[in-house]
Amino acid sequence: MLDRRISFKTEREKENALSVVLKIRREMVRLCAICGYFSRPHRKTKAAGRIAMVLFVGMASIFLILCLFSSSSLHPIWQKRPWPKDLKVCHNNVTHDTFVRVNSSKMLLVNAYFEHRTLNASIRVIAIAWRSEKISFRCIFCCDDKLVSSPAKLTVHGSHFWFRYGTADLLCEIPQGCGTEHVAVTTVTGSMDNLSFLQVHNQYRRESDFPVDFTICHSTMFKKYNNVLQFVQAMEMYQILGAKRVVLYKTDCSQEMDKAIQYYTGIGLLEIVPWPIDKYVKVSSSWIASLSPGDLHYYGQIPALNDCIYRNMYRTKYLFMNDPDEIILPLRNVTWYEFLGSLEAKYGSDVTFYFENNVFPIEELEESGKYNLSEWAGIPGVNFLRHVLREPIPKSHFTTGKMIVNPRRVFEINVHRVEKQSHRTVEVSYDFGRLYHMRRRKNTKLKKNDLVMDKALWRYAPEMIKERF
Repeated sequence: MLDRRISFKTEREKENALSVVLKIRREMVRLCAICGYFSRPHRKTKAAGRIAMVLFVGMASIFLILCLFSSSSLHPIWQKRPWPKDLKVCHNNVTHDTFVRVNSSKMLLVNAYFEHRTLNASIRVIAIAWRSEKISFRCIFCCDDKLVSSPAKLTVHGSHFWFRYGTADLLCEIPQGCGTEHVAVTTVTGSMDNLSFLQVHNQYRRESDFPVDFTICHSTMFKKYNNVLQFVQAMEMYQILGAKRVVLYKTDCSQEMDKAIQYYTGIGLLEIVPWPIDKYVKVSSSWIASLSPGDLHYYGQIPALNDCIYRNMYRTKYLFMNDPDEIILPLRNVTWYEFLGSLEAKYGSDVTFYFENNVFPIEELEESGKYNLSEWAGIPGVNFLRHVLREPIPKSHFTTGKMIVNPRRVFEINVHRVEKQSHRTVEVSYDFGRLYHMRRRKNTKLKKNDLVMDKALWRYAPEMIKERF
């Protein structure tokens, strides 16, 4: 009978309809039982008769609604009613801007990704939210020839360092029968006019056969960044170690730096994500507002890192979450292929590998001048081969290390740790691998003879100089 009265596009719709019918049938049985109870001889009063009549009318009304509703006249009651908008608005209003402002809100959208790890098919939108703004949002999907909304679950990430803006994500279930190629976001009370649709990435899931094994996420380059020599040395080291892709979120840099970027982009190693966040938000160039006033931490470093996780979720086996002045170096292996094999054998493959920060102060130079090469004299930036003295890690310290992650196990990340993941984090033992960080002295109380000699990077110097420069 159900098939004759209603036409269905999918078996899923048919199953949902059948579920509704069975539920109504159960309620009708209950109503009949109640009517029978009030119709018993000891209940034959005028009041009981009126109750039985009301129940009978209610039962009949439900049955009438069921009989009348069909796909040709009314939308099935388990679906959300769409707005009478033309589908072409989805295709004509697709934006490729890095940031999209939500109408009637201070929120900025970054990118949209298909979320394969939730119970129901969903879209996750990486965003930057004004933390004090108390607004409900909804996602807009293209469904056949109409637009359909779905409530958005907003999560503002905890790592905001007390700035007014913070990293956020919006999670929206995909309404049945709707396309997943594009999505827009608006407030619950916002206008439907002039919507900007984002392309939804990560349409296909994979757990093996990745295009590359190792990708490095760099965020964010800003303030006319000009550390050219160290950037070039890092790019060459990454290739020696086994990297095939480096993703860089770029706000601006010097002309000399831009030439290096163009070279590595041209050979297919470097992928640039434009990051003009300073055009949208008053940004800070520090990790805390007292050192550099602004509304967003460190040029949006944390939303960039979260976007990098989702952007590369199905494009790489592992992600290295470190900056251009840092290198995660194996100490018992030569390449990252061997290194990750050893880490997997020791800790397992479904874990986040954490490496504590080892600071090599750029104020201290190696005295022999072995790698103080004249060919590099005119290149601006730090020569990391000349910095082989590191600060000892104090027993009590903040965890400021970096990670190698399996992006398919990560939901939220900040600069120094994974906030939400499906598995666990392990700290890699100190003699197995280290994070080498060339920067200004961190512990100003230490004297030169308090520092530790560490020349592990020199293992790679001959190959880097001979083959790469």
